[in-house]
Amino acid sequence: MFSFNRIAFYNIRAALLVFVLLPFLITLIATGWYGLYRLEASAKAAMEEEIELLARAIRLPLSHALQHGHSGTLQRSVTSIFDIDKVYAVYVYDKDGKRISTSGSSKAQVQDREAVDLANKGDEQGEFDEIGGEEVFSYFLPLTDSGERSIGLLQVTRRGSDFSRRIDEFRVNAIGMLVLSALLVMALIWVGYQRAVGRHIHRMREDMELIAVGNLQHRVAVDGPSEIRFLAQGFNQMLDSIVASEQELRERREREYELQTRLQQNEKLAAIGRFAAGVAHELGTPLSVADGKAQRELRHADEQSAGVLHQIRQQLQRMERIIRQLMDFARPVKPVMSDVKVTDLLHSSLAQVDMERQQQDVQMIVVGRDNSLSLQGDRLRLEQALINLLRNAIQATPGGRVRLDWQVTDPGWLVFTVEDDGSGIDEGDQHRLLEPFFTTKSTGTGLGLAVVDAVVSEHGGRIAVGHSEWGGASFRLHLPLNPHSQGVAHD
Repeated sequence: MFSFNRIAFYNIRAALLVFVLLPFLITLIATGWYGLYRLEASAKAAMEEEIELLARAIRLPLSHALQHGHSGTLQRSVTSIFDIDKVYAVYVYDKDGKRISTSGSSKAQVQDREAVDLANKGDEQGEFDEIGGEEVFSYFLPLTDSGERSIGLLQVTRRGSDFSRRIDEFRVNAIGMLVLSALLVMALIWVGYQRAVGRHIHRMREDMELIAVGNLQHRVAVDGPSEIRFLAQGFNQMLDSIVASEQELRERREREYELQTRLQQNEKLAAIGRFAAGVAHELGTPLSVADGKAQRELRHADEQSAGVLHQIRQQLQRMERIIRQLMDFARPVKPVMSDVKVTDLLHSSLAQVDMERQQQDVQMIVVGRDNSLSLQGDRLRLEQALINLLRNAIQATPGGRVRLDWQVTDPGWLVFTVEDDGSGIDEGDQHRLLEPFFTTKSTGTGLGLAVVDAVVSEHGGRIAVGHSEWGGASFRLHLPLNPHSQGVAHD
């Protein structure tokens, strides 16, 4: 059995963290970092564009004032742009690179030669430079006359800290949003896992713990997503197979034990039968000789001696019956099947026990439902079985009543019933009556009913033992009318 007391580190939650959340967070961070980089570049370009637009806004007035020597207009235009908070300083140079107008700090101005080169190039450009430990961005824009000839240079500067502050704001906001998004996604995934999978897995684990302690009748709840339902159904089917296999194994062991017990009993009975056959064979000849001599002496004996000889012959005949029973029980018999008329079978059986019935003063009641009925069977063996039952009934009720009944119950089945009004059968002895050598009589051999049971089995039938309506014993022989078509007897 598995132990669920320890939870392995590698479980679904760990797998979800490693294979879902962690790659998602890495992707989110990489995407956010790249987006932040792009935002910073975009913000920097936007700030540079602001300076460019400001410079372009005063380019024409400055060019016109510089071309016509209007110094007052020139200074007003420079001052107007400096009043905007975004501008750090504004410089105007003539075509020789000489600074002719300034507004703001003078630290960011360029040298004359550099100003001349920039003016002569006629190209717009921006650059960052460090002045006094402070980063400054400068945008240079050539000034031209009406003929598009260079007549000067405009320089508009902005502090680099403005760029850094704006970018820092972007960075803080972006990182905050990134962290908040990551936490929100993690929470959603975790709650979704618990609702969709986690609670079902937890319940399944509890069910499996109950099964692990031996409650094999418990089953895993089949609910949740289709994969978990499929897993639960498979586990339940496996449990059903285990329970069925264990049940089949128990039944097989019980059958094997029953067969082994029956085999041992049969071996024991076979050994007893061989011994009984040997004894019967050894006693048969001397008893026949003794009975023959007693019969010859009767021809010449007087009345007193004749009575003694009759008693001797009765005891010898009794011993011969016992020997025949031993022989019948010991030797294997294959029934010789033929068409047996039921009335003939009954008449011959009754005739065999009629003398004993008269001696015991027993009233014989015969009840039949169909005098034309026949069955397939071994007449001698069936007659032997009925004689044994009738003799037992007569001996059980001296001066009483015995009833012999036959009738067809289920289609194809004939039932003989022999019952008496004697003392009946003890409940403790009822299940042993058919065992060989078991008897409740002081002088019985215990083979009569065993032979009856053997005869019935040979014909594919069964015997039922019970109580008669008179309070005595009742024996019912269930025999198929045609053993070959009916097969084994049914209950």
